[in-house]
Amino acid sequence: MTLDELCAGRVALWGLGREGLAMVDLLAERGVTALLIDDRPDDAAHRLDRGSDPGAGPGVLAPDRVPWDAVDVVVRAPGVSRYRPELDEARARGVTVTTAMALWLEDFADAPVVAVTGTKGKSTTAALCAAILSEGGRRVDLIGNIGVPVTDTYRGPPADAYVVEISSYQAADVTVTPGVCILTSLAPDHLDWHGGEERYYRDKLRLIEAGPPGAVGVNAGSAEALRRTDGRTDRTLFGPRGRVRVGESGAVLVDDRPMGELPPLRVPGTHNLWNLCGAITGVLLLDGRPPSTAAVGAVMAGFEGLPSRCRTVGESHGLTFVDDALASNPFATVASLGAFPRRQLTVIVGGADRGVDPAGLVDALATRRPAPRVLVLAPDPHRLADAVVARSARSAGAAGPGPSGGGPVVEVVADIETAVLRARAVTPAGGVVLFSPAAPTPDGEGGYSVRSRRFVEASGVPVAPG
Repeated sequence: MTLDELCAGRVALWGLGREGLAMVDLLAERGVTALLIDDRPDDAAHRLDRGSDPGAGPGVLAPDRVPWDAVDVVVRAPGVSRYRPELDEARARGVTVTTAMALWLEDFADAPVVAVTGTKGKSTTAALCAAILSEGGRRVDLIGNIGVPVTDTYRGPPADAYVVEISSYQAADVTVTPGVCILTSLAPDHLDWHGGEERYYRDKLRLIEAGPPGAVGVNAGSAEALRRTDGRTDRTLFGPRGRVRVGESGAVLVDDRPMGELPPLRVPGTHNLWNLCGAITGVLLLDGRPPSTAAVGAVMAGFEGLPSRCRTVGESHGLTFVDDALASNPFATVASLGAFPRRQLTVIVGGADRGVDPAGLVDALATRRPAPRVLVLAPDPHRLADAVVARSARSAGAAGPGPSGGGPVVEVVADIETAVLRARAVTPAGGVVLFSPAAPTPDGEGGYSVRSRRFVEASGVPVAPG
């Protein structure tokens, strides 16, 4: 379904966050008044500035109040699970369920698009890819899950290239595969939204399986991504091996040839070098040739990382503070632990339980050397804390946890501020304090950006004005 086809029908919009409000505006510009739905209709009405004006429109309905017989198409926001029973009812009544992303991919099917998806690494990869394309002289739109609604591109002249980050929420309903797709990683995540691990993988991979077949780049460092795309004999591998890879010396190679003299990437971790390889692969698959060394080097020299993604925020009290608040699953935190080899480390973890098995993180913490300090936050700290202690005890034997026994020291802390105070007290000078929750933000705490701000403020790192 295209945007024009959508506008010809009776439209409902479910979810009035940033993307939903952008869709309201786009439809209004085209003379379409949509039926508006939100799980918190009063809050949504005030965001629309209609809450106090009875004549401003039909208002916002709760999902259980929607007359589905009066709707042809419902556009759901990413946060609204496609598996909600209300949407099942809508489909049973013949209503088409779609998303802004699915519409956009239909409308821009012939445009030069690099789509980036994956459990983690997609924002950094997309940002690097867009920057490399821009450095090469093109006007590039960086859109999608990275924070710019795809609806913005319907206004103004077309870009020379589009780099679009696509989440599993957005991929679940797509009907068109873009010309180039980059898969950064796969690991269990968002299981509550998708209703299970297999369904999560199916929804995530719909982007590359909807068709028609496009060029696909896959991170060879992700075992699950390799396994799930094993049938794609035309896939292009990148990362630790493949056409674009990191050599033993740390140099970036394309088709086994070094790209040339490149500055070091300023964001830490092997996983970020693999993200860079994914970005270069995206350009390679789009253009049929790799980007210039000059373009890649300029981007590497200037890229300081994205907020809350293993980003060093500064030094305070002789310690380095690293904000990785967006690490919402164990897989992401394991990658960030590896970004600081041989350094004394205190890691702050914990958040809401999404049902993801933490075994990989437990192993990484228990076997890391030098042994880390682990500070575990509420609301459900003991599951992870007890697992790390038990795993460490099995590894350390009679010596027990701590520096002498080789295993981590684990403590439960009440909140982020307490965790930072404790980290200052126990982390040796020159060490790293890493906030990498390995879990989503608990309800009522305002999202990862709020937790990020609390961590930075508690650290005492000087913040530049403005």
